[in-house]
Amino acid sequence: MRKYKWLIFVAVVAVVLAFGTTAMAKKIKWKMGSTWTPAINLYKGEKLMIKYVGEMTDGNFEIKWFPSGSLMKAFEYFDACSKGVVDAAGDWPSYWASKDPAFDFLGSFPFGFDNLDYITWMYDFGGLEIMQELYGKYGMTYFSVGATPAESGFRTTAKAGPITTLADFKGKKLRTPSRATIWILKQIGAAPIKLPGGEIYLAVERGTLDGAEFSSPGIDWSMGFAEITKYWTAPAWFQPSSQVGVMVNLKSYNALPKTYKIILKYAAQAASLKAMAFFEGESGRSIERFVEKGTKIVKMKEEAFAKLEELAGEYCIMQAKKSKFYARLLKSQMMYLKEYKDWRELSKPFGHGQTPPYVDKVLAALDKMGVQ
Repeated sequence: MRKYKWLIFVAVVAVVLAFGTTAMAKKIKWKMGSTWTPAINLYKGEKLMIKYVGEMTDGNFEIKWFPSGSLMKAFEYFDACSKGVVDAAGDWPSYWASKDPAFDFLGSFPFGFDNLDYITWMYDFGGLEIMQELYGKYGMTYFSVGATPAESGFRTTAKAGPITTLADFKGKKLRTPSRATIWILKQIGAAPIKLPGGEIYLAVERGTLDGAEFSSPGIDWSMGFAEITKYWTAPAWFQPSSQVGVMVNLKSYNALPKTYKIILKYAAQAASLKAMAFFEGESGRSIERFVEKGTKIVKMKEEAFAKLEELAGEYCIMQAKKSKFYARLLKSQMMYLKEYKDWRELSKPFGHGQTPPYVDKVLAALDKMGVQ
């Protein structure tokens, strides 16, 4: 009888172990699109996440990456991921501001977060949960895979000339995708144009654009901008950072074994750290490359910033009145900036970023609206 019980016990253990092994060895294949072309190395975090997921699952969770233009155009991936046409898609949230203005603040914002601000807000102030809630309204969840350092600034052609004052913006056709930046540029007389990153080179080369902005120096270099522009205007007041991530279809995500969900989460975090280091390093290395190619670096006059900051604050309040979710997300970010302000000031000049002067004004307007 004892032997019989022992055999039953061994059989049960074998079944449990077999089930556990099968669960871990379950082959899963995902199709993942990207808003980036192979020439735009903002895909760095996406590919690192895919690599880490494969390594941690012994190749049993395979994610196949498709760049922009291979399956569909860049701006079509949001709906495709929402509907499950692809399981995941790499993105920059501000591209989706037409869905909800709140997305604009998740990618970047004039005079707003730098890359460490995004990390702190997402992982220590509940920002990631708010982001996932917003994407959840469209049948997706979300994972950050990095945040760039400050963007380069506007790059203009020899014919268009440099931009150093507000007056220099007037009449210039400049590519920028952010709704906030587009609105601000219109207020100062520029002619902003929204265009996918992969279409910038030809538009500038053919004279359709007087100039453009895209990302940090290393990424701009990889896109060949030194070949088509003469002047580089710094700093990028309109994008102190760009947070990039991966949209994941909720049905695909919920179908994953629990272990794979955990692996995906931490693979994204590891990829984010490595990608941020890469973006920072490439920024430093690329300045000399641009100069050697004949690029002339100029600086914006400081007196221009007060007006631009004022307009950024006005835009915040204006958009908060249009979207309850935007207002709630905006308050979360403004509260973080206010909470962090004292330490930022105390740690100067060794800390990072800045506290926008519009924070208190925006918070007062949100309180008046009753935003919790």
